[in-house]
Amino acid sequence: MNMKLGVTVLLVLFIVGCSKSPDELKQLGADYVKQGQYDLALQEFQKLIDSYPEDTLVPGIHYQIARIYLDNQDNYDEGYKVLEMIVAKYPNTPSAQLAREDIEGFPDWLFNKAESSRGAKNITRSLDALNYLVSNFPSHEIAPKAQYLIGDIYMNDLRDFQQAIAAYRKVTKDFKGSQQEAHAQFMIGYIYANVLNDLDSARQEYMAFMENYPKHELTPSVKFELDFLGKDINEIPVLKHITGDSPAGSTPPQ
Repeated sequence: MNMKLGVTVLLVLFIVGCSKSPDELKQLGADYVKQGQYDLALQEFQKLIDSYPEDTLVPGIHYQIARIYLDNQDNYDEGYKVLEMIVAKYPNTPSAQLAREDIEGFPDWLFNKAESSRGAKNITRSLDALNYLVSNFPSHEIAPKAQYLIGDIYMNDLRDFQQAIAAYRKVTKDFKGSQQEAHAQFMIGYIYANVLNDLDSARQEYMAFMENYPKHELTPSVKFELDFLGKDINEIPVLKHITGDSPAGSTPPQ
């Protein structure tokens, strides 16, 4: 008897759940989003799509699902796939226009998200966005800037200098001809010289800079570093008046 009662209750709940209108399901999903319960929001939105596949709300609901994946769950693969699906399946809707704009600006959006996450001290989230950008959009004009920023984060935020060197090295190898290439080469030499105190490696990297970028704006700085590599501040005439609290080369040129 109790089992029959339990089955009856479940059936009633199922029927009640299925009887919600599209607007009600949409509102439930929106409420869950406001509460930060994104998985529950996705469930309600999916119920709407499954129960009312021809409803005019569906394209917009798909777009909301995409933004949850991208903005709240950092699920870039799924979010991007949903955007592409909207464009293909609902090409003449306002949601499709929004999706097209999002797809076109996706690399820039990732970069901006990385910068804002870094500003909020969420370094893992920042690096995830940058690495996704570089891996999936290597031909985009912002990719070398993203790779350089990875090096900067390892250098200044995480103080992981070997990883910083590896990130900068990737700029010089994978993004030749970019504005960031010479700067990355300089930073490799700078880290060896002024952080790791590996003077042989620093000299090698600086000489590579001189050979590859002889007319670059950083060339005078590289010449200075080479001329006084390993010397005490008091051995550098132009700097000997500076106190020991501000060692030469403590900050890379901007």
